[in-house]
Amino acid sequence: MKHFILLALAIFSTLKNLSAQAIGLDTLVLNGSADKYINIVFMGDGYTASEQDKFITDAEKMTNYLFSQSPWSDYKNYFNVFAIKVVSNESGTKHPNTASDCSSSNVPVSDPDTYFSLTFDYNGIHRLVAPKNYPNVVKVLSENFPKYDQAIIVANSPYYGGSGGDFATATTHTSSSDVAAHEIGHSFAKLSDEYYAGDGYAYEKVNMTQETDPAKVKWKNWLGFNEIGIYQHCCGGNSAKWYKPSQKCKMQALGKEFCNVCREATIEKIHALVNPIVSYSPATSVISTEDSLITFHLDKLMKPLSNSLQIDWTLDNQPFYTGTDSVQINQSTLAAGKHTLVVTVVDTNLLQRINNHSSIHFSTVTWTIDKKTTSTQVLSAANKISWSVTPNPATSFIRLETESEDLVLLEVNISSLDGKLNKRILKQNIKGTFSDTFDVSSLQPGLYILTFDMNGQKFTQKLVIQ
Repeated sequence: MKHFILLALAIFSTLKNLSAQAIGLDTLVLNGSADKYINIVFMGDGYTASEQDKFITDAEKMTNYLFSQSPWSDYKNYFNVFAIKVVSNESGTKHPNTASDCSSSNVPVSDPDTYFSLTFDYNGIHRLVAPKNYPNVVKVLSENFPKYDQAIIVANSPYYGGSGGDFATATTHTSSSDVAAHEIGHSFAKLSDEYYAGDGYAYEKVNMTQETDPAKVKWKNWLGFNEIGIYQHCCGGNSAKWYKPSQKCKMQALGKEFCNVCREATIEKIHALVNPIVSYSPATSVISTEDSLITFHLDKLMKPLSNSLQIDWTLDNQPFYTGTDSVQINQSTLAAGKHTLVVTVVDTNLLQRINNHSSIHFSTVTWTIDKKTTSTQVLSAANKISWSVTPNPATSFIRLETESEDLVLLEVNISSLDGKLNKRILKQNIKGTFSDTFDVSSLQPGLYILTFDMNGQKFTQKLVIQ
């Protein structure tokens, strides 16, 4: 489910270094169409025209390291990686020497003329490197690769530093690849530091909480596995109110692996961004054939490195086949009239322990087979649908994200198991991507059924209210 920034750059009347510009787009990793895959984009700051080969080498080094780390290594087939060559007038990275901890950094004061104005000492922290010229960052991305999902800016500086935020940053320090992976954890999966970064950075996240009840903590399904626990942050004061899942995670210290909680959050973001069904056949809207056998096929799937995709086929809501990319329908065995063939793809990776995961993230393709007396027609075949409902279990709100290739009338209802409640939360025509948040705070704790009706084709999943 793609998202990217489209800003009216005209509102910025003065932009530094307007003469500088991107001079090319290099492809570092290509697995498929930018419309269907997750796109990572590197940009350099403080690289002059003669240093662009160095920028590409630096970006390749970070890319290779990132995809050697789990879960990125498990899902490397889901990503494209590009590098935009951005020319700065001068080499290096700004260091105004204004942060209180600069005295121990041994980094010289500098003020090079760079396109994004990346600087050390951001927000009063020496190692925090971030762009001062945010509009130029948006300008380069919108003009050169607006379909990005994650952008990383590489600062041409040998000194240690980086940051998360809307755009991750890292320098070319010897630990830069590890730093980049850590910072991308912030930007891509919205992970918190697992060292205590300060009171201004302390709030509820997937790997940071004030909850200490093992039955309620958000990573309860991982407790006791790979040393996942409920660990108090260090240093006393306000930090004592906050807890993390691990003491051996890359979000705490470089040189570590991502903990299981952070891996799971990264995979969930991957699931939210793309549909693993890349292409399928037949994809035409109407097929008429007198052949006795009709083949339906998932032509291309995004598969984790150790393929954990589960494929299930149903015919007229009854199990048909499982574990295969294609099936054949013998039309001679069908009664006259319409029949519905559905293929559902679910990721069963053991790096996920989310309750009811198979009913939260799944993708489907639906074909309608109209059996005639002399031929079989496949009507409205080309409709691939995916959706996710998060969080589940929920308390006050749920967020619904859907994607449909064709225009469909989507109706979503919540019903209780005893049938006493039947609450419609959405009825709307959708095409492409759709997302919205719905208030469920009025529902009593318990188990409910979500029903998705798409042009009369119904799917259900469980919803837990806590």
